[in-house]
Amino acid sequence: MSTKLVIGIHGLNNKPRPDVLRDWWTAAVDEGISRNCEGQRVDVDLELAYWADLMYSAPAAPAEQVEPYVAAGGSGPLPRAGRSIRRIARVRIQEGVGKVLEKVLGASLAENAVRDAVEARVPDLHRYKHHRAAQDAIRERLREPLRIAHAMGRQIMLIAHSMGSIVAYDVLRAADRILPNLRIAHFVTLGSPLGLTEIKEIVAHPLRVPECVARWSNFADPRDYAARWDTRLSNDYRANRAGVTVSDHLVINGYLSPSGKPNPHKIYGYLRTPEMSELIASFAHSRG
Repeated sequence: MSTKLVIGIHGLNNKPRPDVLRDWWTAAVDEGISRNCEGQRVDVDLELAYWADLMYSAPAAPAEQVEPYVAAGGSGPLPRAGRSIRRIARVRIQEGVGKVLEKVLGASLAENAVRDAVEARVPDLHRYKHHRAAQDAIRERLREPLRIAHAMGRQIMLIAHSMGSIVAYDVLRAADRILPNLRIAHFVTLGSPLGLTEIKEIVAHPLRVPECVARWSNFADPRDYAARWDTRLSNDYRANRAGVTVSDHLVINGYLSPSGKPNPHKIYGYLRTPEMSELIASFAHSRG
């Protein structure tokens, strides 16, 4: 058993069985390492905090799995986000629109619009926000592996995707009370909506890096529907007492479904980006 442990927490919507989903996460990580970190041996264990069964009566059947793990085409390293001024400018314009709407139209009006969309299109998040029992049950699915890993003295990298980043943030912000002395070597958020006004209203306040986190990296593809309106979390979440800040990075999520449809929000595309592969390899080889 490695002294290092990667714990992942998935996002919203129904999922396949826990063992299948974990295998797909692992396959995406392994594919990224093999393509982006040629010649490196990476020895880390991966566990998944699975909570879809708390929202859905049965796992997604094979016929419903329209976006399973699919290996990327071609060979060699996967594309890395460039520093194109046009690309970055487009992202900042999108974020600027969101900020201006908040200031000009008023936060309450923006929140009402988003709230209506959340109730209609994101029932998982709506239930997490309004049903305390479901909220605590979902958080416990993450607290338990964190508790066990900490008791065993393992170093932890926590990877949180989409709505999973909301759950992870809430759990880590409460860790001083519920998981005392917990330390997260690296917290990684992928395709996170934590910058959205509606989300910032429901997570733990004040908005800051959790005290138990030694490093926080946030990855976003500017085409990702969940993250594109605010790819920079460092503007919203201030440093913790140790001075740890959010490090924001643009990446290219090149996931294509079996039908060839792109989905720049999909977890498998994020897990095999060169930037993510390098973080995992660095974690695996670090001392501590």
